[in-house]
Amino acid sequence: MKKRMSLSVEALTAQYLTSRAQRETGGNVSALLDRLVRQVQLAEAAAAEAAWYAAHPGYAEDAEAERYAA
Repeated sequence: MKKRMSLSVEALTAQYLTSRAQRETGGNVSALLDRLVRQVQLAEAAAAEAAWYAAHPGYAEDAEAERYAA
């Protein structure tokens, strides 16, 4: 489900978004922003996952050992 919202950005930002949207989405700034935000969300999720595994060394190996022990 989509939700309508308005944004206020600097004129140069608007010009950049309009230009990039024209090249990438046929001029749909909303589609461009949605895609860019989703890319950031995915990168943040991957970084959080990597940080969790870094903070819990051995977790994957222990889980794999339990899987084979069952």
